[in-house]
Amino acid sequence: MIMRIFTLYQDFCTFLEKISPDSSKWEIYFTLYFKRHQEFLENYFSHFPLIDFSNLKERVERIRASDYSLQKHLISVCPPEKIINESYLKCRSIVSSKEEPEVYLFFGFFSPDAFVMDFRGKPVICFGLERFRDFRLLKILFAHEYAHFLLNLSGGEIPEDKKLKWLLISEGIATYFSSLAFTESKISDHLLMIRDRLNWCQENEDYLRDIYSSGRYSSEELIDFYRKGNQELDIPPRAGKYLGFQAVRKYLEQREEKNIKSLFSDKKLPLSLEL
Repeated sequence: MIMRIFTLYQDFCTFLEKISPDSSKWEIYFTLYFKRHQEFLENYFSHFPLIDFSNLKERVERIRASDYSLQKHLISVCPPEKIINESYLKCRSIVSSKEEPEVYLFFGFFSPDAFVMDFRGKPVICFGLERFRDFRLLKILFAHEYAHFLLNLSGGEIPEDKKLKWLLISEGIATYFSSLAFTESKISDHLLMIRDRLNWCQENEDYLRDIYSSGRYSSEELIDFYRKGNQELDIPPRAGKYLGFQAVRKYLEQREEKNIKSLFSDKKLPLSLEL
């Protein structure tokens, strides 16, 4: 089987080319882009509860074709499909999947660079291209999301009281997996952190562990710390990811076979790792 890549962005670029001073951008957008990919885009926009057709239309009418000139040039000289296919072959050689992933390349307005979401009853890998300034980390991002894709397919449920731990450990697994796929890249790139933030995490690992394991804060607070950081506690955003990465690294170093495959078979094993 071959991994399917859906290049929705091509229709968005066609929409940009059709914009003229006297045209309704919304009508062109709806006809050439939204309507053609309505099922996917409605599923995607459903994750943003404050977005409805009214404010989506307002956002579309503010679009200028020049806003996307960098991304269009980047795609033309460095097609993302090629990078993703090459990354997939590398990832599959480490851990193969019983189901081939599907990849969606599109332009949204609020997208993370890369994410996995449920679509048509299964996880799919998505890339929102509007935020990319280069594709230097695209192969790493694919490897990271491929690991999340595998974790989504793994057996077992995540208990409500384990949501925070799953967030940290799953990020750690995805980060460690991409480091196996692309050993030549810096660990800060795999963690998707600037070097200064990684240095902070390394220097403050015990402090981070105390924050996340002390019981002084609720899971909701800690998830908020993860997403936004906390100035009062001097915690940068997503620093908790480093704890997950360290937990996975230490676990595999203690295993004789040092094989990451076992972490993708069932959710119980990853949840048993110690932060």
